[in-house]
Amino acid sequence: MLLTRFWPALALGWLLLGIQPVWAQSGTTDPGVSQDTDWTQPTTETAGHGYWAARIGYYDKDDAGEGNPFVDESVTVIEPILIYDYQVSDTFGYNLELSYDRVSSASIDRLSNFPGQTGASGDYYGGLKAAFRHKMDDQTQLDWHTNVSFEYDYFSVGLGAGLTHSLEPADATISANLNAYFDTVDVIRYNGVDEGQEDRTSIAASLGWYQVLSPTWHGEFGLTLSAQDGFLESPINAVVVEDPMLPPNPNLANMARGTEITEELPDSRFRTALYGKLRHSLSENTALELGGRLYQDDWGITAFDFSPKYIWERPGGTLWEFRYRYYSQTAADAYQERFLDPLNVPAERTQDSELAEIDSHLLGAHVRWGGNSQWDVGLDYLSRSDNLDHIFFTVGWRTGF
Repeated sequence: MLLTRFWPALALGWLLLGIQPVWAQSGTTDPGVSQDTDWTQPTTETAGHGYWAARIGYYDKDDAGEGNPFVDESVTVIEPILIYDYQVSDTFGYNLELSYDRVSSASIDRLSNFPGQTGASGDYYGGLKAAFRHKMDDQTQLDWHTNVSFEYDYFSVGLGAGLTHSLEPADATISANLNAYFDTVDVIRYNGVDEGQEDRTSIAASLGWYQVLSPTWHGEFGLTLSAQDGFLESPINAVVVEDPMLPPNPNLANMARGTEITEELPDSRFRTALYGKLRHSLSENTALELGGRLYQDDWGITAFDFSPKYIWERPGGTLWEFRYRYYSQTAADAYQERFLDPLNVPAERTQDSELAEIDSHLLGAHVRWGGNSQWDVGLDYLSRSDNLDHIFFTVGWRTGF
């Protein structure tokens, strides 16, 4: 449950590897970094061949003071991932992926201070994914996958399938995907109280269109609809109701005079996202890409991002990518920065910084080099308007056989 809150910010390590979960149940809609770079999974089309890949991802969010003033929101995650991909025949291949995350956060440290949670190891995440591809004919491919993931207070089973079809005269491709996640959450509150288990279901459907527009232009456009139902708040999140008549609360990072109560959010959420990108070849070894995304959900959040990117392939095959992304979102209806009236607390309420009004700027660079054995390194820095800045770093290796 803890790590699912961080999926959007952790997008670099996982999305570069092709893992595309439904965005966090109570997190920002911000996808963190571009979702289209694929450094480790070129399709292996020759039967009897495949590749091994390994990756280390590092993510750090620093709490510099303008997010939620009542809690320390610092988070650090280190994630190793191992991938095995094999093309069994000309028409069938599969991919296996094993991941493990080590999470360090102030919220986890705080839970360990309560007697009921003493020694609780809420600082890990494990995941296993198996994906399969079937070439049905020269124009059509079916892909499907299943995965399981778990944390100290969270267990998830995922299923998904997608169909890709190339159109004549081989200058366009359409795709359709459906993914579902079935989660069980141990509701461990901010004060260590365990309230039992709750369920959550997430379903996402997407349609995509890729089109060659000219010898130097191509584009990709899509629509994603997702729906969630069940326990959607983060149980370790609290809302602080301030009262000047109370003594300073030692459980709060700023020793505010107030009482903590549970975060309460709707038990359903519907999201819509439109995305697109255009890439233009400037020369034989350089290209410019412009991407964007529009988002809206029924929690009151609307968001957009704009993402220019420059790609440069040096002699010898070394590939560089430089990118910038501007992102902006409005606050959720349930969000308030402060709750000052103990007698009039809203039924739906949150002080989660990821549901506040946010603007961010991301700068990143990635490089890949090598032949049959390849290396890649990436670094992104995300500056947010609330000073909860992020750093993403990843290094990966892949070798074919």
